[in-house]
Amino acid sequence: MKFKKLNSRGFSHDIILVLLVVLFAIAGVGYLVFRHADPLLSFNPADVPPITANPVQLNQIFAISQFRSDAGHDYSSASWDGEACRSMKNYYNFSQDIVNNVEVRSKPTPGHPNIDIYAPFDGTITYNAVDTTPLGTQVHIASAKDPSFYVILFHIDLSPSLHIGSHVTSGQMIATIGPMDEIDVAYEAKLFPSGKVVYMSIFNYMTSAAFAPYAALGYKPSDFVLTKAEADAKHYQCNGQSFVRTASQKMNMLEGYVSLRANPYQYLYDNQSDSSSQPGPQGNNATSVN
Repeated sequence: MKFKKLNSRGFSHDIILVLLVVLFAIAGVGYLVFRHADPLLSFNPADVPPITANPVQLNQIFAISQFRSDAGHDYSSASWDGEACRSMKNYYNFSQDIVNNVEVRSKPTPGHPNIDIYAPFDGTITYNAVDTTPLGTQVHIASAKDPSFYVILFHIDLSPSLHIGSHVTSGQMIATIGPMDEIDVAYEAKLFPSGKVVYMSIFNYMTSAAFAPYAALGYKPSDFVLTKAEADAKHYQCNGQSFVRTASQKMNMLEGYVSLRANPYQYLYDNQSDSSSQPGPQGNNATSVN
């Protein structure tokens, strides 16, 4: 039997080459998984940086979806604890300006200005890319307290003065959406080496000051968050990313939502007889949002 000549370190050149290829492959996978976040080795709820500012201009919000509800679409991919078929984020409002079944950015009017979006804590913008609907961009803000934790703001129009690498301060106005538009807000961290995602609701980590506008309306943080047991008891069903809903559920536009006030755009639905063609969380738009 013949053996290849070993180098001075005791490894053949072929083995070294294979090891280098494996290392580069691991590095590449790690980059794809963790390129927008510093990974955590373990998760401790006590370490989660607080949400110190309400991210959305609340006086123009009429409904907010519950974390773990079936509003929008399934958002639970790679959940660290195995939760699946539920929306692990909160929607503010639901989109209502749809042309030919395509969601478009609504335009402000004197009576209905754009909705301002704010930084939820001191942090750094680590990601800003066009969303797949497409409408606006998806922006990630890593916490200055611990950059392993980041808030995602979906479908926003980021201020032209801000970009990846920009530092933002809690409560700073950073973007807008149209007066008839929605915004999705997620709070996440990724675990190393699995790449699994820890999904959190901003309402579970808001300071008293940040939550004060909701408290003034008579709400508690738990009103906006279903527990895992509560979500399990609802027995959601999914087909891909889409929730499977009954006809009665499709007719209820506020299924999975907390209503803060009357929908100022209710007139858009008054002449609609088929809820599947309506805008909003139970219509076609529900499965197209990211």
